[in-house]
Amino acid sequence: MKQTLLLLFIFFLSCGNKNKTEKFDNEKWISGTQIERGNMSTDLVESQILIGKTKSETIEYLGFPKDSTNTNFHYLLDFGYMTPFHLDVNFGKTDLKAIEVTISD
Repeated sequence: MKQTLLLLFIFFLSCGNKNKTEKFDNEKWISGTQIERGNMSTDLVESQILIGKTKSETIEYLGFPKDSTNTNFHYLLDFGYMTPFHLDVNFGKTDLKAIEVTISD
């Protein structure tokens, strides 16, 4: 019984997230893959570097989004899971400056 529990414990540890987090670098972001972007996305959200930026300033930092609306940009990310994720940049309705940056699936 103890051996089975030990094997299960080792198995679950090996299934953990192997992605590394990286500090955001806009040049690496623009030229990077979706996985590289995924690795930098946590720092991008936590640093709040985009808050207060206009749409054009956001495009300078991140390039053109995969999808967009009048008040939202969507950038595709890959964390190595089955489903893709998006970095969402939400803009205010009146001044169109970034007010929130989130990661969603």
